Amino acid sequence: MYIEYILEQKPIIAAIKSKKDLKKLPKNKIDVLFILRSKLSNLAEIVAKAQKLDVLIFLHIDMVKGIGNDKEAIRYLAREIGVDGVMTTKSYLIKAAKKEDLITIQRLFLLDSESLKTGINIIKNSKPDLIEVLPGLVVPELIEDLRAKTKIPIIAGGLVKKKEQVEEILNYDVLGISTSKEKLWKQEF
Repeated sequence: MYIEYILEQKPIIAAIKSKKDLKKLPKNKIDVLFILRSKLSNLAEIVAKAQKLDVLIFLHIDMVKGIGNDKEAIRYLAREIGVDGVMTTKSYLIKAAKKEDLITIQRLFLLDSESLKTGINIIKNSKPDLIEVLPGLVVPELIEDLRAKTKIPIIAGGLVKKKEQVEEILNYDVLGISTSKEKLWKQEF
């Protein structure tokens, strides 16, 4: 898969929360972008500006104000807005996005062993292209179980704030790390 190749080269994923954040992206360091928040009224503008940066664009569909969380919303994002992929906690949206040939990322919040077990069942049902584990700092503790039971590439995200944390997590064979910390966007890993 193309995204795997990209993240092997540059494992940091810029997670933005507003269109102002686009201006802060160091293009030579970032090839994948997560849009974490948006409104339907400015989504097309944000995606158009991001496309000019020549990055893969993923939208956290659960956090877009003004758009439904249904198959029609996915179709609109794929055909009209032009995102490369979506990320969501909802397995039915993963299935709909796959039908539109979008790259899919299932977000899992892993807080304890029960959420890990539930997450594995969700992954087996939805069959996403990638898994994003949140908070990213739990990756060292849970990656072996998750990888053994799902065989799907893993991204870490959330609460990763320091270069040392990124380096430690990357030692656990994750594909990439999403972060909204601008200083990490500029680092070499």
